[in-house]
Amino acid sequence: MANVIWVLVNCNSLKEAKSIGRACLKARLASCFDIFKRELTQYFWPPRSGKTESARGALLILETLPAQLPRLRRLVKKLHTDKLPFIGSLKIEVEPAFASWVKAELK
Repeated sequence: MANVIWVLVNCNSLKEAKSIGRACLKARLASCFDIFKRELTQYFWPPRSGKTESARGALLILETLPAQLPRLRRLVKKLHTDKLPFIGSLKIEVEPAFASWVKAELK
């Protein structure tokens, strides 16, 4: 098995998720992306206020390799509308042939 990384990004809209996903593909920082519509997210805001906010939006999942992660994070932060966007990453074990395809699509 080989490793790729899923980068998870909470976006404020489907439009924002598509825009960020397409920019990451164009820059060859991700080999592909998926978008899932979110029905609800709830969080404390402003920080330490005890108040909560609710929103909808989209979850963007980008597939990449560990070496691309720092550049991908910088691009997402640049394009995201939130001051403090959620950008998380998970190592995923995949078949070697799939990992080779991901690598071939990246810079």
